[in-house]
Parts: sequence; structure tokens; C-alpha cells
Amino acid sequence: MHQCTTYAAVRFFSQGCWRVMIMSMAIILTLQASAAPTTGEAIATPEQLYQLALEARTERDYGAMLEYLRRSAGAGDRAARELLASVLLMGPALYGKPVRADYCEAAYWMRLSATQGSAVGRHQLLLLNSMRDLPGGRKTCKPAPDPR
Repeated sequence: MHQCTTYAAVRFFSQGCWRVMIMSMAIILTLQASAAPTTGEAIATPEQLYQLALEARTERDYGAMLEYLRRSAGAGDRAARELLASVLLMGPALYGKPVRADYCEAAYWMRLSATQGSAVGRHQLLLLNSMRDLPGGRKTCKPAPDPR
């Protein structure tokens, strides 16, 4: 039996069948790699979007960070709401010119996180309310849209 197996293997390789097999495997691997998601589009959970936001912040890609934070916060992730409120409150002081401070949107996310029981959200609201007493700190905000 061993001789038959050896003979079949020699015949297989001598006829060039191995090239067809290698090409087939290469095509299959290429198709699998191209079908794999490469962005946050296929990410389903708010927690995963939040993690992508943290990675974007580490890479200093603040546009992507804000996009992922808004998507995660809009889906109800409390940590994303807290961080998004902080980012929008501090804006350029922490992240430079690419991130504008938006007190109205920050207040919106603060309120939502506070209603989820977040102590951070409540503290952020106290901080924002104390800033309104500063010159130029009072700003009338339009009602924010419902994130759902």
C-alpha cells in the first residue's frame, strides 16, 4: 500500500497538478481576504464601536474618533456618551483644532449619560453649568435630535 501511495504522489507532482492546486488555494485565500470587513461598517455592537473610537484617538484620527463615538453613544453606550461629552466640552484644548468645542451637543450627551445613572455625566453637567457663569458662557441650545 505504501508503494501505491508513493507512486500516486510522484505522478501527481510530475504531471504539474500541484501548480493547479497552489493556484486554487491562492485564489481562495484572496477571495476570503477581500470579503473580510476592514472598517467599522460591519461592527455590530456599541462596545466595539467604542473600542474603535479609542483606537482612532490613539492614532490621532479625531474625525474617525468622533464618528465612532457618535455611533456608539447613539446606540446607548454609556462610556461612549461620557467620553463624547468630554471631547465636545474640551475640544481644541485637548485635541487641537480638528475638534471643535460644542457645548450644546456636549450637554445633550451628558444628560443622556446622567439619565443612565452615570456619576460622570452628572459631574460633567455640573461642570458645564458652572462654565455658563463665565463671560460668554451662556449659550442657548436648540433641542437635540433623538439618537434613536
